[in-house]
Amino acid sequence: MSFSALILAGGQSRRMGQDKAELRLGKLSLLQHMQQLAKQAGASQILLSRNQPGTTYIQDLRPGQGPLAGIAAALRYCTEPVLLVLPIDLPLLSAGSLQLLVPGDNEQAVCFRDWPLPLALRPDPKLAHLIEQQLDAGERSVKALLAKLRCTVRPAPDAELFNTNTPAEWQQCLSTLQQAAILEEPCHD
Repeated sequence: MSFSALILAGGQSRRMGQDKAELRLGKLSLLQHMQQLAKQAGASQILLSRNQPGTTYIQDLRPGQGPLAGIAAALRYCTEPVLLVLPIDLPLLSAGSLQLLVPGDNEQAVCFRDWPLPLALRPDPKLAHLIEQQLDAGERSVKALLAKLRCTVRPAPDAELFNTNTPAEWQQCLSTLQQAAILEEPCHD
């Protein structure tokens, strides 16, 4: 099945102290790494939600409203029947795990157990309206949206779901990748 991928890289990276999208994984930035991962998983279109200047980025229509605002802004650009939503800060994900999220015929949304992101959605006007209603009500929770969509939950690839929000978590991620011989040389950011 064809799908689009949305990389959420519009956060402020307060806990990291620098833009997470620009962190280095070998020769690639984290943003480039996640784009490469989406391509490897089979995405035919890659959308970038990033509140930065640039014509290749989708800007949030509701700045400061979190991942839901990024998803809402990207829906109108999605050209495929499925939108795979990837946060920038899960660099240990594999293409195979992401493919597990592609929904079956009767599934509106799919996520991993205990993890609202990454997720896969079927973009349509009803979904866009539901997200807008939720944001209008001040509800920014992706979990709340998934509950409304009766999200299908898949077993989580726990070793891959490691969030990198702080410098210490980033260093732990780099160590994990180096031990797995994924990175050729150490990175110091």
